[in-house]
Amino acid sequence: MDVIAVDDDAAGLELLRMVLESAGHRVRTSADVAGGLRLLAEGPVPAAVVTDLLMGVDRDGGYRLISRIRADPAHDAVALVALTGVTSADDLVRARAAGADACLSKPIDVAEFLAVLLRVSAERVRAAAG
Repeated sequence: MDVIAVDDDAAGLELLRMVLESAGHRVRTSADVAGGLRLLAEGPVPAAVVTDLLMGVDRDGGYRLISRIRADPAHDAVALVALTGVTSADDLVRARAAGADACLSKPIDVAEFLAVLLRVSAERVRAAAG
């Protein structure tokens, strides 16, 4: 599966890349929202975007990225998985309201992360198809 990973933390981004590639996924990465949107626009359209929530100076970058992707009907089949090191009920509600299909805590449990990624990707494809 094609995946775009976005995280402003270089170590976290490299970990995501390694985890996804070791599971057989093709990964493109960006350290910021603008770069993530650029990768999305350049194509190919990924099956999923995995993003950190708390990015940028205002710490709302991940929420903005999710909202921008969800606002474009051309990306209805793209699954969005949000990651956050600070998990509160408010984070989960905001991530879902922005359009995230799942929100997981960092550090990630690799098996859970990969299972959630596959599940929400399949759900998105089914929903977009019919």
